[in-house]
Amino acid sequence: MSSSFRRSALLAVALTAAGLVAGCSGTTSSSPAAALAPKGAGSTAASQAAPATPTSLSPAASPVTSPAISPSATSSPVPASTVGNGTLEGTYSVQLTEPYSAPLGATAPTQAQIAAGAACDVYYNGQLTSCNSEKIVSLPNGSTPSYSACTASTLFVDSASANQGTAFCIIETSGRVAGISVAAAGNTPSYYVTLKVSVWQYVVPSS
Repeated sequence: MSSSFRRSALLAVALTAAGLVAGCSGTTSSSPAAALAPKGAGSTAASQAAPATPTSLSPAASPVTSPAISPSATSSPVPASTVGNGTLEGTYSVQLTEPYSAPLGATAPTQAQIAAGAACDVYYNGQLTSCNSEKIVSLPNGSTPSYSACTASTLFVDSASANQGTAFCIIETSGRVAGISVAAAGNTPSYYVTLKVSVWQYVVPSS
């Protein structure tokens, strides 16, 4: 074998070996670089992936609500003496024989009150009159007395007929007004009338 051929063969073997070494070194050196992320990039990724921990906040103070203030009333107060005017206090029927009287209050007069005759708002003696100088106001026959009619009519009379259907009012000194209608009238066993009565509060305002 000539010396030039031998040198050529040795050169080829050396080149081949150098290529193999270079290939192995490139593979080995590239793997760690690909596997490991840069320190800065890893920190950023970790911070983005980690959930944010909520900051513990002290509870907010409960709001203090100021009490509502009602606006001042603009209407004038009603005088105490007239409060409740028109309030119905009672409705009932009562029989009177001649010559007896009865008080007319919130409840029907009792037998004892009529027999004693001490308290008197209406008196029956052939006619129906008032006691203690109380005013009588006449209403149309057959009508039903009402508070508005009793306090609006100006037909003042001294007495009212005891005939059935008569209607009238008595303005009492006790601060009431009584609306009265004659429901029945008879003469057996004695002369009598059956009165249907409604009583309302009626305090005359002081002038």
